[in-house]
Amino acid sequence: MSLAYDEVFASRRARLGSEAVTQAEVFAKAYEIAVQVMDLRNKLGLTQAQLAARCDMSQADISRIERGSTSPTARTLQRIADALDADLRLVARPQA
Repeated sequence: MSLAYDEVFASRRARLGSEAVTQAEVFAKAYEIAVQVMDLRNKLGLTQAQLAARCDMSQADISRIERGSTSPTARTLQRIADALDADLRLVARPQA
């Protein structure tokens, strides 16, 4: 069973300063995107190289996105979504 990013880093986040919390939130969002790309790619039985070819990108670019080490542009995300036959959506957050 894999743990969500928030579960793993909840105690660490509590000890961070405000700037570090902001950076952690940015990383968490990149991680969520990375997981979605990996899940869809794996469901389609594609390798990173095959997905990259469908997107006209390099395999290294797909790898960086899947590792969460880069923040892809909206255009790049749309190319990936199209290659995975997926929709790119904004979803409203639940109201607290």
